[in-house]
Amino acid sequence: MTNTQFIPTLDSMAHYIPRTFCDVSEIEIADYAVKNQMNMLNFGHSGTGKSSFAQYIASLRNIPYYNVPSNDSLSASELQGSYVPDENGKLEWVDSQIVNLVRNGGILNLGEIDKLAKNAKHFVLPLLDFSRVITLLAHKGEVIKAHKDLLIIADYNPMYRGSQPLPEQLADRFEIKLHYDFDRSVESKYINSASLLDLAYGMRSSSVGASASRSDSSTIFETPITSRILKTFEKISKELSYDLACEIFVNNFTPEERPAVRMLLEGASYNIKEDLGIDVDAITTEHANA
Repeated sequence: MTNTQFIPTLDSMAHYIPRTFCDVSEIEIADYAVKNQMNMLNFGHSGTGKSSFAQYIASLRNIPYYNVPSNDSLSASELQGSYVPDENGKLEWVDSQIVNLVRNGGILNLGEIDKLAKNAKHFVLPLLDFSRVITLLAHKGEVIKAHKDLLIIADYNPMYRGSQPLPEQLADRFEIKLHYDFDRSVESKYINSASLLDLAYGMRSSSVGASASRSDSSTIFETPITSRILKTFEKISKELSYDLACEIFVNNFTPEERPAVRMLLEGASYNIKEDLGIDVDAITTEHANA
């Protein structure tokens, strides 16, 4: 008996836009990591494609993918597998999805690794070092050597509220570390309004974790301005209501941040509407009084 493995389709990942790092594509980097049995750690802001990258590579190479949930409720059976009765009532061992990938190869994604449950961390640590093995204590202590085509990718956002620095013993096990930052050349391929991007990048430069401090700004935004927020804004603006899009945009932020967000949005509204082909004469400021 074997587990059904999930292989993302190319169609499901058609929205993903590959990146380059120092003129080397992330696809080349992933292939290199597999060939040399290296682990990858992708870190950066929310919505920059860290998690989607793992699924994209799996779809591109037509190989299984599994994301390990980052929560404290992971049981031993979810990590290792368990004995289940077959059609004759006889107990038979069934690997977990993680073990299935370790045996047969694929993409194992450790999402938000800084929040990964302790039992999961302890289970995968030997898999991340040079030995690349896991031990199934629940299955007679079986030791499994990782398949040569297994790629382990972890991601996390060090700037996110509540994030903890990765312990050195964990971070050191990832030979390839890539910083996923907001990339205007990528975002401009699916965000139609250059003015909206100007607004986003201005706010990001005044955000927690920004590379440069903004002494001229009294507001430091803790809420990440993700690509998802921008895409939702444009979609609702064109399909429902510009003012509703503004209201929803503002509501992504904390109550303390909202007055500054409303003011910035008002100042950019004329240009954003022009970019999106919305009647500029219909601009209202109702969202500013919400």
